Amino acid sequence: MSGLKLNHTKIEDAIIEHLKGEVQESALQFVAHLNENQLIPIMRPGSDYGKIPYDGHYLGWVRLEPNKWYFEIFNFLNFHDFNDEDEEFKQAVYDHVDICSAPCHDQCWRAKDVKIFGKEFKSVCSQHSHSFENPDNKTIKHIKKLIEYSKKTKPYPQQYHPNNL
Repeated sequence: MSGLKLNHTKIEDAIIEHLKGEVQESALQFVAHLNENQLIPIMRPGSDYGKIPYDGHYLGWVRLEPNKWYFEIFNFLNFHDFNDEDEEFKQAVYDHVDICSAPCHDQCWRAKDVKIFGKEFKSVCSQHSHSFENPDNKTIKHIKKLIEYSKKTKPYPQQYHPNNL
């Protein structure tokens, strides 16, 4: 984590305070998209992130560091039935699959072998993806599409991040 201790109620306020220039602009545009789609990030006091709620769980988070922002998806475990013809999109997803090397915290549910958009992965992290760091407009389009797929999934009760603020 970044070490930022944010006490904002809206992630937009944290973005305005901690990000500058194009980084700030892209983060604000992405969060505006989330807000327009009723995916308003929920800030936990003292944290450096806003979790994206949907249908009783969390799809991912927007995390902040000084002049950096990140997006992570929480649940790749249920993507086995999905197919997408956009090879560039799939590669962007594959590049952000997190392969587990060890438990990252006490609530870790461990890694799982899964298929994501037709490609098999061994030991995929059950909690989150690799971060999309300061994504550009093209990558943000991929993230928006990834969120739409994620909305079709339901996390397992054992998965910490999708089920806890």
